[in-house]
Amino acid sequence: MSENDKRNASAQQRQRNAAVHQDRNSAAKNERAAFDNIGLTKRNADYLFRFNQALEATQLTTEKKAEIVKQTTSELLEGQKTGKTARNLYGSDIDARIKEIVEGPKRPAGATDPYWPSVLYNGMNFFTMFCFMFGLMFLFAPASQKDNQAVGMFSIILSSVIAGLALPIIPRAFDAKREHKYSLWIRVLSALAFLVLWLLLFTLTSMLPSYLNPAIGAWPMLIVGVFGALTSFVVKSHYKLTQGFFGSTAPTRRK
Repeated sequence: MSENDKRNASAQQRQRNAAVHQDRNSAAKNERAAFDNIGLTKRNADYLFRFNQALEATQLTTEKKAEIVKQTTSELLEGQKTGKTARNLYGSDIDARIKEIVEGPKRPAGATDPYWPSVLYNGMNFFTMFCFMFGLMFLFAPASQKDNQAVGMFSIILSSVIAGLALPIIPRAFDAKREHKYSLWIRVLSALAFLVLWLLLFTLTSMLPSYLNPAIGAWPMLIVGVFGALTSFVVKSHYKLTQGFFGSTAPTRRK
């Protein structure tokens, strides 16, 4: 290719880039003008334009994005009636609001964890603890497996389910910063009754025949315990749980 051809090709490329840049600027101006013509103040229209651009960069569906923009527009128009601006309603950090929309709102520090995820999390913690405890016992004292039908898998699973269902409730029952419907003595007696029932059920399951309450080997029990620990970790991370049998954040006053 001659020097003249190279210069011509370079000039054509610059022209194409300029045309693309001009098209983008034109599209941006048209989009910005669309937000200017829906009854918003200049600042609110500018916020909505920048918010929409940030929203377009997310992986949300087109329908979901349109719904969010429509809702935001309605809220801005409603807020203008009482003199509220986008900054008053949403703050100045658009990226933070986009993150909250995509990931969901953050729970306040100390807020009560959702019940059913807490049930699964606490239940899997106890399941893991039982599996490791009895698995190590069977590993270092094999004779104990023959003498201890109470540590069959049905006993472990049932005890873990009961613990999972109760543990999210019991700490709340004795939370000094929470208003309680029943007196302290009633709550203490209820907790003791639960403990007795738990131990009774654990004992009764030990009387079941081995085909209903099998005691698996040491290594299988330890391996199952590892899966229980992984499940517990995934549940806690996914639901951002902050409370449980193995620790919790300091609670704020709740009703």
